Amino acid sequence: GDADGNVADFDAADGSDVEENDLEDNGSEESNTENDDGGIQEEKNEKVKDIFGDAGTASGSGGDSVLDPFQAHFEVNLAEDLTLAVKDQKLESKTEVFPCLGKLQVQMLPVDADNLHKVDLTRDKKESLQRSLMQTTPKPESSLQNLNLKQVLKNNFDVAKGPKISDDLVLEMMSLMNSYKDLLWTERSSQNGEDVRLAYTCHALNHVLKTRTKILNNNARHERREEGDEGLRDQGLTRPKVLFVLPFRESARRVVALMEKLLFPNSKGNVANKKRFMQEFPEVEVATGNKPDDYYQTFAGDTDDSFNLGLAVTKKTLKLYTDFYSSDIIISSPLGLRLVLGAQGDKERNYDFLNSIELLIMDQTEIFMMQNWEHILCLLDDIHKQPKESRGTDFSRVRLWTLDGLNKFYRQTLLFSSFQFPELNSVFNRHCFNYFGKVRVMNPVVGGALSTIFSEVPVVFNRINSASPKLALEDRFEALKKLIHSKFMKDNMDHVMVFFSDYVDFVKARNWFKSSDLDYAEISEYTKQNKMAKARDDFYHNARHFLLYTERAHFYRRFTIKGIRHLIFYQMPLNAHLFSELCNFQQDEFQNKRGGSKSNMSCTVLYTKYDASRLVQCVGTEKAATMISAAN
Repeated sequence: GDADGNVADFDAADGSDVEENDLEDNGSEESNTENDDGGIQEEKNEKVKDIFGDAGTASGSGGDSVLDPFQAHFEVNLAEDLTLAVKDQKLESKTEVFPCLGKLQVQMLPVDADNLHKVDLTRDKKESLQRSLMQTTPKPESSLQNLNLKQVLKNNFDVAKGPKISDDLVLEMMSLMNSYKDLLWTERSSQNGEDVRLAYTCHALNHVLKTRTKILNNNARHERREEGDEGLRDQGLTRPKVLFVLPFRESARRVVALMEKLLFPNSKGNVANKKRFMQEFPEVEVATGNKPDDYYQTFAGDTDDSFNLGLAVTKKTLKLYTDFYSSDIIISSPLGLRLVLGAQGDKERNYDFLNSIELLIMDQTEIFMMQNWEHILCLLDDIHKQPKESRGTDFSRVRLWTLDGLNKFYRQTLLFSSFQFPELNSVFNRHCFNYFGKVRVMNPVVGGALSTIFSEVPVVFNRINSASPKLALEDRFEALKKLIHSKFMKDNMDHVMVFFSDYVDFVKARNWFKSSDLDYAEISEYTKQNKMAKARDDFYHNARHFLLYTERAHFYRRFTIKGIRHLIFYQMPLNAHLFSELCNFQQDEFQNKRGGSKSNMSCTVLYTKYDASRLVQCVGTEKAATMISAAN
């Protein structure tokens, strides 16, 4: 065993096999087979017999069913032909439709389809299942009992499920997660957010419990194994297996609360250090005011964005605040992780604990863009790096694919966001290498934010033609200067607000406004509170001709900006809700009656073809395609 890392706390007192139901306190026993419901198991076996004959219904080591994608994914080494294919990353795509999730794009590695439905006697049964699952599109399950979940999670699922949870959505989500393919879902909302949280929390616990059972069952066999027996390789170089990256302490509190309900309903088990957790991750009641509802939903509870929490799962205890190297699960914020990892060039860096992460979950990723996306990129650079110290690892128990440095091809990544944005797509395309494939939800956007604008001021979109993303930066800036000089310098064209999605663009424009001796006020995320109030007041009373305003400032403050008669979007906001919200500030109720006439108002949007994802969220998929491809 490993006193410090991999198998710490994985101690069976008598060295015997550990039952699947080892987390329950009722003393009952059950078979080690994952699906002990005879009817369900028989139905699944019949499906697999169609492909593998009787080979598909056999049991693997530890009594687990070979039907389980967990075993096929993690307990089988990639054959040489698959290793070459996974490194080449030439994926084939197909489309599926789920009742709740809608249109899915499924990307998978090409596998020799001719041999897929034949029983290859030279292949291990799990390897045959592995190849089949690589080419199998997940199907939505109709019942929780059909999923490959530990029985303790099935038993307690209804306790953890809140009254507003959608069974259908959760089952479809868990069907995809249970297939061990990567997932990108960009339709998270306040209405379905808890559904998503329950699905990925249950999946993460299922993964940890299966890993734990495998290690405990192998501990007893370890001493009597024969020389050269590779069947007991069940660990990574470090113990942590699951990493949650969440934006706020409140997000982490809700995940831990779900874990407690899933593992120990009615206080049947013990949560170590719970009192400390309740003090550091408190449940905070937030009074609502005059800001939009989504603001209070996003910033509900404790919104501190710097935290780290290690968790270990044992037989009857969920341990909180465990050392990272003795943890099964790590819950962190991007900033919290960055402070632990350090920056490139630092003498002391600590990233060894990320080496053997098998499940990476990032939720509410759009908020990471408002925090600092650089922290996410640093995490993805450091994950799976070779550890600097062995930390007492028993290398005879380490999986061969870990020793071969293939961890990134075995990692499952789950990404959740309220909308698509290029940085998230880049992570999915360039940092997710799961050899089981990946699934992306691709539903068209109908109407977009434009359909929720109630202002009578027409929105004019000005397309800027640029040859490359780099040139687009300068072309957009030149277009702004030309627009300001040609239309908004006159005295009767006052109350002009210029909105910037990116702080760098804001600084560049502010420097130009200053050097051009233009009359302006500014509000950014770095502006002091008293200066923000003065800028808003000066703009409303026409003491300042222009107001420069950033998206991050609006995201965190959600000011009601009054007196906007001319609105210029230097770039559409990342969050399309803010687009319609700012446009609606041009309604009569927000105007200074002495500030101008209703006929002298405008709303201008600058965009390039590289703003496609933002344009889709604002005007809808169909209209965006026309606006980008149409001739001038």
